[in-house]
Amino acid sequence: MREFTELFKALTGNEPFPWQQALFDRFTSPEIAARFPSTCDIPTGLGKTSVMAVWLLALAHHALNGEVRSFPRRLVYVVNRRTVVDQSTREAVQLRRSLHEKPELKEVATALRALASKTTDSPLAISTLRGQFADNAEWRDDPARPAVIVGTVDMIGSRLLFSGYGRGFRSRPLHAAFLGQDSVLVHDEAHLEPAFQALIEAIRAEQQLNEWERNRFHVIALSATSRSGDHAFGLTEADQKNPVVDRRFRANKAITLHTENEKKVADRIASLALDDSLKNSGKAVLIFVRRVKDVSAIASALRKAKQEDVETLTGTKRGYERDQFVKSNAIFARFMPPSDRTPDLKMAEGTVYLICTSAGEVGVNISADYLVCDLTPFDSMAQRFGRVNRFGADPNHVARIEVVVGTRETKETTKSDGPDKINEFDLRCERTNALLRKLTRRSDGSGFDASPAALSALPLEERLAAFSPQPTILPVTDILFDAWSMTTIREPLPGRPPVDDFLHGLSEYEPPQTQVAWRQEVESVTPREQPLSAHPLRHRMAALGV
Repeated sequence: MREFTELFKALTGNEPFPWQQALFDRFTSPEIAARFPSTCDIPTGLGKTSVMAVWLLALAHHALNGEVRSFPRRLVYVVNRRTVVDQSTREAVQLRRSLHEKPELKEVATALRALASKTTDSPLAISTLRGQFADNAEWRDDPARPAVIVGTVDMIGSRLLFSGYGRGFRSRPLHAAFLGQDSVLVHDEAHLEPAFQALIEAIRAEQQLNEWERNRFHVIALSATSRSGDHAFGLTEADQKNPVVDRRFRANKAITLHTENEKKVADRIASLALDDSLKNSGKAVLIFVRRVKDVSAIASALRKAKQEDVETLTGTKRGYERDQFVKSNAIFARFMPPSDRTPDLKMAEGTVYLICTSAGEVGVNISADYLVCDLTPFDSMAQRFGRVNRFGADPNHVARIEVVVGTRETKETTKSDGPDKINEFDLRCERTNALLRKLTRRSDGSGFDASPAALSALPLEERLAAFSPQPTILPVTDILFDAWSMTTIREPLPGRPPVDDFLHGLSEYEPPQTQVAWRQEVESVTPREQPLSAHPLRHRMAALGV
């Protein structure tokens, strides 16, 4: 097989970073037990998703050397954002297209194709498992065929626990076997779902107790903001000397912190976004806030100020709308790298604004010139900072980051039982505020240094203490695994709880939510002589306070 550097470039279109070469070397190491790091802690903007391409080339390497039984044929890529699931699927499809089209990859494609037990023209099966998305069944059609399965925590996790949503009792054991055997599960942005990470590690540990199942299921936590202090794998010394890595790792970003009454945070953010230095900059301005209602309020304020090029991105967008938004929105295109833009799409000119909730924080490959946002826990802030001057392309450009810190007139710094008690989420925000003020001030006087290099230099224990609160993680046991696996017992079984809480944990700081969908067609089932306000659903909505 050709050299990794040549094959990686043909497969992805990019020169590999040193850490990608190091990961390939690890995947192809003769030491089977050391091949899969438990954690890959790679800063944002440095190609974490390419783990997929590295695995694919390592699989071909083992196939050509007759060692494929010791290396997993399936890569399961899990992330808790549907937008990232779709984006990861597109990357997998691009890898397969390269295998078909690039002559220099012919040996790789032939080796992968030969692994399948059925004759096939395609060297790689690709399937997407997420809500409201049909499963094409490629991943389970042939257990010997190399496959990439991309899915959400719910869709993958429920199948691993013999409880696949929407699946019958006969197919559930097959799905669990395909995902939990001869596979490596890559959990992207693992810091967002600590309960799921604990669960898959427990599944792996349980398998390790059985000699015949060892090295059949591997787990890699992939994150730019890992909760673990155990950095099993990260940037190498060679990465530090790589000019592209260095440019992104030390990209110019300057933070200014503003204090404002928490009830006026949205107004202050709108005011900062409308400052002449931003409004007349002709640049792409990104705004992050926690609440959807703040997104609407800020968008309204900007439009009232005669700023026409304003767009919003929240988790309330439906899948189809989001797909069309990414493909055809002229404002959003200003934030995308050229390689991701739809060909011939005319981009908006002048100053443009994109206002997001957390839906734009993780996995979305965008880069703004300036950022204005409210305060969140440290892991969330690090993700936001990674969406501004992401590639450090212009060494003379300093990306301004304006952070508005909300305060109350009376606020305890520790938990109490009074009306002004601070919850765990607010406590993490306070710690983040204190931590950001420990960053080194830039020599040009523009603010605190917010480059990935500066953030990673902060004390690890203090960073972890400022992360979003972890949910209560429910312990799993061999007894539970056995109970879930008894799929032929279809009636309620004592000791077999639903799997939902084991996938996400229990979060006290997130209150229960009620969502009501109201369609115009409801008038069709309401008698004309009866006013719409008298419809039974209206009374139920009123009872819920909607």
